[in-house]
Amino acid sequence: MKNFIITTVLILVFTSNYAQQPRIEQLQKKALQAYVKSSIHMWEQLADQADKILDAKNVSEEADLCAIKIKYGLLYSCLANKEKESYENHIDNIEQQLEELQEKHPNSSVLLTLSSAIMSVEMGFSPMKGMYLGSLSSQHAEKAIELDSLNALAWRQYASNKYFTPKMWGGDIHKAIESYELALLLYEKNNQPNDWTYLDTITWLGIAYQKTGDKVKAKEMFEKILQIAPDYSWVRDKLLPDLMNS
Repeated sequence: MKNFIITTVLILVFTSNYAQQPRIEQLQKKALQAYVKSSIHMWEQLADQADKILDAKNVSEEADLCAIKIKYGLLYSCLANKEKESYENHIDNIEQQLEELQEKHPNSSVLLTLSSAIMSVEMGFSPMKGMYLGSLSSQHAEKAIELDSLNALAWRQYASNKYFTPKMWGGDIHKAIESYELALLLYEKNNQPNDWTYLDTITWLGIAYQKTGDKVKAKEMFEKILQIAPDYSWVRDKLLPDLMNS
């Protein structure tokens, strides 16, 4: 009887996790669309679905990570669109959800990365917070890489920290480029074409190339993006034309 119960529980867990996979893949594809369109409305709709996952019991770690990454995507879009009110409406809840997940998955490289990334958004809205969040954000990104050196998202965040941090405080655009390049390699090696942070990595790598005067590589990155997402208006209508006219 005991063996029967254990077997039944294992089957239920496996079935539940298996059933979650199509939902995760669907959310990832929708998140990619929301990123390409820079639509806070789409991100908020996805965030509602993510909340249902985070509130549920017996979900897989993969589902948890997918859900909280969507919540980060919402904050990131708020920053890109300068929607501070929307950001303020969501930040406290998202930070609480992240904290709960870190207790649930204490050695997650992805959660440490998202912690660093969310701090970056906070500093984007309130630069003065960089006085105390900057160092902490960098520490979390570095720890995430220590836990999993093949985590593409962690290398993207490490690169972002190096790109946006002032040089006097440890910023280094050349290290940023190296790290964006590594992140890009890992995304492609891990076959993550539907990950919105993959497109974001290519975008910022192109911007970093342009900033260092390498217009050829910058153009390659922007064109690479448009082959994947032709409707990505920021690159199509702004970044690439500005590059060509510079």
